[in-house]
Amino acid sequence: EAVVSTQSTGDLFDLLHQLQESLAAIVTSIGCIPHSKWREFQNDRQKSPARGFIDGDLIEKFLDLPRAEMSKICTEVYYDFDGTGMKRQGTVDDMIKLIEDLARIH
Repeated sequence: EAVVSTQSTGDLFDLLHQLQESLAAIVTSIGCIPHSKWREFQNDRQKSPARGFIDGDLIEKFLDLPRAEMSKICTEVYYDFDGTGMKRQGTVDDMIKLIEDLARIH
């Protein structure tokens, strides 16, 4: 399983979290279990939602989406893709490059 650590910069974590939330709303999991339920912690005594990490497997599912779905998600995402210090709306190509770069790291 791929999990992106909270060691990511704040802006990158925010971007990936935003992407994760968008993907969780449209990607159907095996068994139709909502992503939030799939990733929550549960034992005999307690149950708590997953927080503070990014599900890399879910993020990589972006690459499997039709281009039209990718474009729709990108309208919700702003990040400093160019390293200029200025956030801008991401393009499909920006997101693909970012996700592929992150996938190469792990």
